[in-house]
Amino acid sequence: MPGPVDRLGRPLADWWQRLVAIILDSIILYVPKAILAAILVGTTVSNNGVYTTGFGASLIVLGIIFALVDIAYFALLNGSEKGQTVGQMVLGIAVRDESTGGAIGPQRAGLRILVLDPGLLVSWIPVIGLIAGLYTVVAALSPLWDDRRQGFHDKVAKTDVIKVR
Repeated sequence: MPGPVDRLGRPLADWWQRLVAIILDSIILYVPKAILAAILVGTTVSNNGVYTTGFGASLIVLGIIFALVDIAYFALLNGSEKGQTVGQMVLGIAVRDESTGGAIGPQRAGLRILVLDPGLLVSWIPVIGLIAGLYTVVAALSPLWDDRRQGFHDKVAKTDVIKVR
């Protein structure tokens, strides 16, 4: 039995495909961030293992850089003509405009990732960061109970995630 399709008759991506794609993207983004973090944090520790006064500032700067990198990655790749991040390319899925089937542009793609993961901006705030993380889990699961397989972030950005192979 065929699954649901978008308005142009293209099959919608399965939830597991979306999950594996974002896991792959997270790994791709993690590697350079881990290297940068090791370099920055390493420069704020003195020879005797005591953190210098620049440690806290380094963490804040690092958090801002990481948030900008993550948002840019998803905004530029999902907003491109292909509508695919590297993880989505591997899984054969793409983000498309729900009404035209075309590209959504970097602004909508940026909005889409921020609605999915607001923790990118607020994870450093103790209680709000925790709430944002819990919301992200619910938002990531939301395509499971939607007839059109749209998550909260898809509904806000007016997008579908389709199978392209």
